[in-house]
Amino acid sequence: MSKKIIGEKRKEIYEMIKKAKTISLKEIKASTTINYNTIRSAVIGLTNSGLIERIGRGIYKPKSK
Repeated sequence: MSKKIIGEKRKEIYEMIKKAKTISLKEIKASTTINYNTIRSAVIGLTNSGLIERIGRGIYKPKSK
């Protein structure tokens, strides 16, 4: 079952996390022009929907199927 991702920036952040395997919020901020608070809220939403998981303080990876 594929979950739907709503929002342009949220999709962009999710694609970055999928490509990088593991990435920090600071790395996402450094490589985009997206506001840090927007990144945080998108990552929280993606984590709650089960698409990504937190592996450390500020470090995330895509969830294994």
